[in-house]
Amino acid sequence: MPVNREMDRFEAGPLRDATELMQPERLASLKQTRLSFARLLIDKMTREEWEIERAEGGYDEHGVGRAVYSIETPDRRFSFCVFSHEAGEGDHTGRIVAEDWDMWGFLCEGEPTEELMESQYEELPKVREGRATSDILIWVRGNRSTRVFDHVVESLAAGHQPDIDRLAKGGYLTRSSGYYGNGLNGTKEFKAMDDDHPLSGPYMAQMLTIWMLRIYGFDVAEEMAASRSADAASLDYEIKRYLGTGNSSGIGIIHYVINHPQLIHTWIRAREVALARVKTIEPTTDEIRQFESLLADATRWFREDESETKEFFQSKDLIADGLTRIDERLAAREEAAGEPTLWADLCSWADEALEMETQEVLHSLLLDVYPEVSQGLENTLTIKEQSDIVPGMTLDRLESQILSSYQWALDIDLTEPGTQRYFWYRSIDSEEPRLGIRGEHEYEEYGLPVDIARQVQRLELDLQAFDATDTVAEFLLQHPEHRSIVERVQTVHNLPYAEVRANPLGRDFVPLSLISCLKAIWGIQKAHPKSEGWVRGTFFQGAPLPVDIKHGDESYWLYPEKPQRADTWREN
Repeated sequence: MPVNREMDRFEAGPLRDATELMQPERLASLKQTRLSFARLLIDKMTREEWEIERAEGGYDEHGVGRAVYSIETPDRRFSFCVFSHEAGEGDHTGRIVAEDWDMWGFLCEGEPTEELMESQYEELPKVREGRATSDILIWVRGNRSTRVFDHVVESLAAGHQPDIDRLAKGGYLTRSSGYYGNGLNGTKEFKAMDDDHPLSGPYMAQMLTIWMLRIYGFDVAEEMAASRSADAASLDYEIKRYLGTGNSSGIGIIHYVINHPQLIHTWIRAREVALARVKTIEPTTDEIRQFESLLADATRWFREDESETKEFFQSKDLIADGLTRIDERLAAREEAAGEPTLWADLCSWADEALEMETQEVLHSLLLDVYPEVSQGLENTLTIKEQSDIVPGMTLDRLESQILSSYQWALDIDLTEPGTQRYFWYRSIDSEEPRLGIRGEHEYEEYGLPVDIARQVQRLELDLQAFDATDTVAEFLLQHPEHRSIVERVQTVHNLPYAEVRANPLGRDFVPLSLISCLKAIWGIQKAHPKSEGWVRGTFFQGAPLPVDIKHGDESYWLYPEKPQRADTWREN
């Protein structure tokens, strides 16, 4: 069996302590990496040279129309089907339960029949009651970024390129806040995909739909312009590469992160293993130069980013300043090549000298220098979430698991003012997650069980009345209300990255910390808060276009350089 010399270069060192890593502030600072789902999709598409083109349809001067895009993989075909119209003035909203959108569409296996197109045209606008079919992987609804999109159409219709500085503020033409799949509304379930399905990895179907929404945005803008003027320009290739797809997410993500502890542990552990491997590598001179090049690109990228961070995220200029300090720190080590602890020392210094977000950018860049450290880890990202009660376990064993893995929960003083201020519930009318203030708002009895720390403390209190040799079954016969938390402790007590060390009921809890964490796992590049519980951002900025993917372009696409200003270009 041949030896993989690349893999021989490293051994995984110690992983970061979950006590520090699973704090909300640290989770909010995580950045996309090679193991993020958006990047795994692009890697797969370019490696396999998928062919994506519009098979039929088009759009008029108002952006109204329908189209079918074919997606050819080495052994299967998918279709992205779009219904595009013009939402009424003032009807644009990022809420999932909105009643009007600029487009709705679906990603399906094979070619859509006319009957399927007609049925989905009727069903997709029904947010909760509409029905898909088992061949449909994802439902999506999206809006144009009104001011930016209109500017692009007007510029192209006038025969010239749009103002890139204006485009750069958002970085996208179209956005969506939701991708319905995995059984929702009758879509195909993830577990129904066979092992060799091209989209069988976690979130691959969602990521492909996000990427396709980007292509739709370019097409509809160009065709609206062409319908208005025979002299209309086409959107420049470099601008298309620079623009991504917008996305917004709200507090519903909090429920996902807390309700899927095994997944969260698996995804975070994979990136931590990759990082631990990097820290053991003795870098060559070429690898140091490569890191410096990526560092320079990232520094420029954050310096150009004008996203509003408010008080919740670190300012982009501050991140850029920190990256400059990393470059200076590295330059000060004259003979860095071959030093076995160079990267570990650099990360250790950053932990002390730089803010959390800058530290995580450093980690992401190091993973990009060494693709081999992520090798095989993508295969660990798909797991079966299984849990069950172990009824015969003695209570002293259960107590041991609580003390070893949930001391953080016991340490939260829930008697302090404000520590139980909120409750989480789901609106009956809109089915949207919401926060209520305890004692002031109704529906408290319908609060959702996101209060892991409080559940653990109540469990611990009731355990004191039982003998250590009693079993879990005997305990739950008298206290069935603790079944869920007992099952959780028994299932994830040995998974260090499963639990967020936080109290979502407290007035100091900032929901966007967990929203940002999950978006980083998905692979979002640019994220900025609209409020404490609402994060907007951009996927696939700089990512390959269909022509690049067809030719297997695997060039590095993160941190794209802003194209030249439009007024310096020759008009088409």
